[in-house]
Amino acid sequence: MATSKYVSSDEILSAKQIHLVDYLEAKGEQLKKESGAGYYRHQEHDSLVFKDNLYYWNSKQEKGVGAISFAMMYYHLNFVEAVHEINTLKYNEQAREQRRIEQNKKQGPFRYPAFLDVKETDAIQNYLVNERKINPRLVDWLIKNECIVQDQRKNVVFKWKEQGGKGEVVGANRQGTIKLDNKRGSFKQILPNGKEHSGFTIDIGNPTKIIAFESPIDMLSYWSIKQKELTDVRLVSMDGLKPKTIVQSHIDAKKEGHVIEKWVLAVDNDEAGLNFIETIKKLVKPSVLEVDLPSEKDWNDQLKKQMKIANMKHLNMKNNTELVLER
Repeated sequence: MATSKYVSSDEILSAKQIHLVDYLEAKGEQLKKESGAGYYRHQEHDSLVFKDNLYYWNSKQEKGVGAISFAMMYYHLNFVEAVHEINTLKYNEQAREQRRIEQNKKQGPFRYPAFLDVKETDAIQNYLVNERKINPRLVDWLIKNECIVQDQRKNVVFKWKEQGGKGEVVGANRQGTIKLDNKRGSFKQILPNGKEHSGFTIDIGNPTKIIAFESPIDMLSYWSIKQKELTDVRLVSMDGLKPKTIVQSHIDAKKEGHVIEKWVLAVDNDEAGLNFIETIKKLVKPSVLEVDLPSEKDWNDQLKKQMKIANMKHLNMKNNTELVLER
């Protein structure tokens, strides 16, 4: 597919979220981390070094910030080509998460940027209800309880609230409502400095189970499908496949006075999800662990399929009723 001549502001923001070292590793560049120095050195060009999200090429007197700038300098890409390439590469998500945690420690405590929120909710309601098929009652409830909000760029902001969605905001992630031309689908961002190993969390009743998901959308899809069955559970999004998020959620629940008896892994039904399940099986007793996989690749795909079938049945019933009345 030909590269577009233009990129949107969301595509630029998405590319800027990619750390320079993550980009270089995805490109296959050989880097060596200098012990104790806090920087990386390029193995082919020993005067080219990387520290934090900066690069310095001393022999060529080149320096800059971020993956976009480096791609333009080193690979001779124009701005649009650089943004497209950064957004379409496959990244090591565990390494990205560890780097995010390290950066957060340097940057200080989390402060939620409330000034970016807006009162309007039309974009996020349209995205969640009409595109993602999330139950509208759940969406209304989340908005009413300030668990989600719309920001100035019409993103959905999922607030990481303590105490199962009732406490202080300790982090957040943004989900774009506009599809982008890259592998990630739409703009995604975890706000910097959030509480370590945390995620978007909602309690239903008095939790005795933790149900873990790969994303807030999967979590809300599962809730939409099984809302009548869910009692006394804590729903938590890992934003990926992160065992430490489940452990932290268990620790937090215990501090709040809950007795957690089960972990339920409601991850994607794909190779990565199945491998994650095997990893967790090595960490906890079999009596503690349950697995609940979607019949489709993920819970949102399953929800969409179920809604499509339900709508077809409703349409058929309506057509049959009209035929009877015509007779």
